[in-house]
Amino acid sequence: MSTDKSQQRDELLSTVRDALRRAELYCARTRRWDTLLLIISILCGAVATVLAGGTIIGGQPALEAVGGWRILCSIVALLTASGTVAGALHKSFQITTRLSSAERCVARLRALDAAIAASDLPINNALETFQHISEEHAACLT
Repeated sequence: MSTDKSQQRDELLSTVRDALRRAELYCARTRRWDTLLLIISILCGAVATVLAGGTIIGGQPALEAVGGWRILCSIVALLTASGTVAGALHKSFQITTRLSSAERCVARLRALDAAIAASDLPINNALETFQHISEEHAACLT
C-alpha cells in the first residue's frame, strides 16, 4: 500500500512538474510579447513626436534634413500607425491579463510541487488542487 501511494505521489509530482514547465514557457512567451508590444507602442509614439516637434523647432533646415514635409509626414504616419497597432494588439489579445494568469498559475504549481515533494499534502487533495489549477489556467497548460 505504501509503495502504491509513493508511486502515485511520484506520478502526480511528475505531472505537476511537466505542467509547471509548460506554464513557465507560456509565461515567458507572454512576457516577451507584453514587453515587445509595449516598447513598440511607446517608442513609435515618442519618435513620431520628436520628429514632428523637432522639425517645428528646427524650422526649414530641419524639414529639409528629413527630406521635406511629405517624407516627414509619411515617417510620422508610419510611426504613429505602428504604435497604435502595437497598443491595440496588446489590448485586444489581453496580454496583461494573460501574463497575470500565467504568473498565478506558475506560483500555484510551484507551491503544489513543493507540498507534494514534502509529502505535506494527501494525494487526493493534491490531485484535486491540480485539477482546479488545470481548469482555471487551461490556456497556460496547453
